[in-house]
Amino acid sequence: MPFRSLDHSLYLVVIMLVTASKSAEIIARVRSGESVRRVAGVLHIPLSTAYYYARDHCRKQSFMEMDRLAPKEQGYLVGMMVGDGSLIRHERRGEFLAKIALDKIRDQDVFEFVSSRFERAGKKVSVQVERGMFILRIWSKSFYNFILEYVGLKRGSSSHHHTRLLLHFKDWGRDFAVGFIGGLIDSDGHIERSRRGGHYGAAITTSSPSLRDQVRDLCKAHQINVSLRVNHRGGRREKPRYTVYILSKDLNSLCSEIPCVKHLRHHGGPGRI
Repeated sequence: MPFRSLDHSLYLVVIMLVTASKSAEIIARVRSGESVRRVAGVLHIPLSTAYYYARDHCRKQSFMEMDRLAPKEQGYLVGMMVGDGSLIRHERRGEFLAKIALDKIRDQDVFEFVSSRFERAGKKVSVQVERGMFILRIWSKSFYNFILEYVGLKRGSSSHHHTRLLLHFKDWGRDFAVGFIGGLIDSDGHIERSRRGGHYGAAITTSSPSLRDQVRDLCKAHQINVSLRVNHRGGRREKPRYTVYILSKDLNSLCSEIPCVKHLRHHGGPGRI
């Protein structure tokens, strides 16, 4: 799934007048811990209306404390967002949303691991199932801004699609970089399984040549050897897919330090092979 950033510039926000009793109910529900979005759904009112009446009584975008996570975990979430994530901002509503899409069958263990990282940072994840995919929704301004500290977006020909660029990646520490690689494998990669049940190397796939080169350079900066591959899929007219392949001996050297659920599947960890 491409990394997207949607910026909705709306000039009209509808605030529906409600009775005093319904206004009191909105406030009471929000104070009890219900999200503004849930209150709007339960009471069948626009989200903007629910927020208008609850704005002084809720945490709005609940704060996610990234400092609770170790550098490897932080890097892992950045890698996950680069591979399977999207960012959505609605300025008028004050919403900052991050979404992650994972296969419901193949990635159950990845879903549980990702959710637990957010919970460790104090953030509950909203989950929906759409067309066989887990869609994780994280409303958090702090997480939204955290991702943009490490990932730049260059607008492409389509207004909804952007090229992902890693920012200052040569300055990333070892733990953060290894975590990022683990998250990228779990989102946009796979581990090559050996006949004996172990593993060979790891493949990270992307349609972006710039991201391919940056991942290669990031690995090189941390003495992780890789090779590059290209797959033209349906023919030369279609956009090729690029693969950054982490060599078997280098993945073996990372076994004890890389946070990667797909890798753990080959070492007796939870998951599906």
